[in-house]
Amino acid sequence: MNAAVSIAAWSASGPGFTPGAEFVPPMMRRRLSPLQKIFFSLARAVGADAGGDTVVFASRDGEDTLTRRLVADFHADGSVSPHRFSASVYNAAPGLWSVFTGNRSAYTATAAGEDSIECGLIEALTSPQPSVFVYAEETGGGYGAAARFAGAPGARRVEVSAASAGGAPLGFAAWAAFLAGETREVSGRWLRLRGVT
Repeated sequence: MNAAVSIAAWSASGPGFTPGAEFVPPMMRRRLSPLQKIFFSLARAVGADAGGDTVVFASRDGEDTLTRRLVADFHADGSVSPHRFSASVYNAAPGLWSVFTGNRSAYTATAAGEDSIECGLIEALTSPQPSVFVYAEETGGGYGAAARFAGAPGARRVEVSAASAGGAPLGFAAWAAFLAGETREVSGRWLRLRGVT
């Protein structure tokens, strides 16, 4: 993959991020999991609520707390809450976002262990239309980063290419630092991104 893309907007929040998602109607907000609130907050911060963009969500651990609770409930009495179960699937966050925003464009969710950031980026960067990529985790105190890839005045240009063989996975700290402009280049196992001046 060799391409030039534009980052029109970005947002990142480190460990300890606990958004309130006050912009979501109360009935929907009270049903959102902590991970979904992180996703909603980051997606909104990059303008994904304007609609029309492909939305890509990635998470290494997904709904960890909710899934553990489902398993504990099942072992305790053999029951599983239908709401908790539907909220625990990987595509719940972008699906609920689609309902909230009325965005009928494509959305997807990726989970690839330590390669989740890069696999999500590949999905977002190969979209034929503007896309929003949100990486979020509830474990480790809650953190995440989002980027909107679209041509816009003042957008930051980035060259994307295949990484050199043998690289380490792209971690959250490196991805967030690149988005913040603290480093001009970042590489992982599959991708290399370099800011263009």
